[in-house]
Amino acid sequence: MKLLIVSQYFFPEQFQINEIAPELVRRGHEVTVLCGIPNYPKGIVFQGYETLEDCKHKEKEYFEQTGVHVIRVKQHPRGHSFFSLLQNYLSFIRNSKEEVRKLPSDFDVVLGYQLSPITSMYAAVEYKKLHGTPLIFYTLDLWPVSAESILKSSKNPLMLPVARMSRNIYQNADRILVTSRPFIDYLSRVNGIERERMRCLPQHAGSVMLSMDLQKETHNGCVDFMFAGNIGKGQRIDVIVNAAAVLGARIDYKVHIVGDGSMRNTLEAMVKEKGLSNNVVFYGNQKRDDMPLFYKKADVLLITLRGNNEVGNTMPGKLQMYMTTGKPIFGAINGAANEVIKEAECGDCVGAGDYKGLADLMKSYIESPEKYKDCGINARRYFNEHFTFEHYMNGLEKELQTLIRK
Repeated sequence: MKLLIVSQYFFPEQFQINEIAPELVRRGHEVTVLCGIPNYPKGIVFQGYETLEDCKHKEKEYFEQTGVHVIRVKQHPRGHSFFSLLQNYLSFIRNSKEEVRKLPSDFDVVLGYQLSPITSMYAAVEYKKLHGTPLIFYTLDLWPVSAESILKSSKNPLMLPVARMSRNIYQNADRILVTSRPFIDYLSRVNGIERERMRCLPQHAGSVMLSMDLQKETHNGCVDFMFAGNIGKGQRIDVIVNAAAVLGARIDYKVHIVGDGSMRNTLEAMVKEKGLSNNVVFYGNQKRDDMPLFYKKADVLLITLRGNNEVGNTMPGKLQMYMTTGKPIFGAINGAANEVIKEAECGDCVGAGDYKGLADLMKSYIESPEKYKDCGINARRYFNEHFTFEHYMNGLEKELQTLIRK
């Protein structure tokens, strides 16, 4: 199979496509990735990739290591303003469409690795129109609803043309793979995609912690809850802080928040204001290799997400990673993540934003931890059945080959 992958983001930017493309090569396929000059998430170009000539040198090294052909196109760096971000989107559309017109016509299938913005898929659609090549999207961000966070409101007059554009791009795909089941409902209802053209293929997570013994070495007379990940508006860590406020400043629990993001300073001030400085502790970003040490200190892992639109129905990749630790998981989250936690019997869940319900779950564990003694085992078993890299790659490869045969 000769495969063209279109993704605005690629190595050294940190996305799972970095693992997927080399694995397809290892499985005997010829893979070419069309992407932009790396500048995510800081909005400035990565050192060593400043020009296309620099990129060619880097991609030669990358090909020797992985066997993946990489084609970079110029794009305006994301920067830190709406105007700069818009320039980033528009420059990738223009330059990636120009580049695909130069590519040979013998690719068997095009895989659009669809993050935000949806406009990054125009080049994939262009190649299909030029050569009639089957096109499959792996959709990780829903559009047009994801545009609300960029345009600051669902009532912004720009939402109407964005909605039309999104519908048109999705309609060009022969097959759409989604990360969670609620995506299928949304794409069908809003973008008119027939359900038979879609299938759920959840993201994979690294399995390195599956074989680790991460149980607490000592019982310190205190229940340790932990959140790990980005601390942004969408993650709704304020729900965790408010749940702690309901429990109060007591000595039998702590909440450990590992990570960083735009809301960290606000949340730290909130913790101080509520008199919870001894109960809620922030650690900032930590090295990936050090994370098992943090998980080893935790009794229960917490996951929260906003629930005000369809984006809140997604299943964050954090959930799969949590499952590998063998710890109970408590969530204040809607949609697919809520369903999986309950289906896997790996913890318990209340709706997004329900801080009182989350406080009740935390209190339940503090008072009766034995009720949750099997949750960690259940989490790892469910992960092995649904979320391993091999499981993901088998599903993706099958979908690609089926589409070619059709």
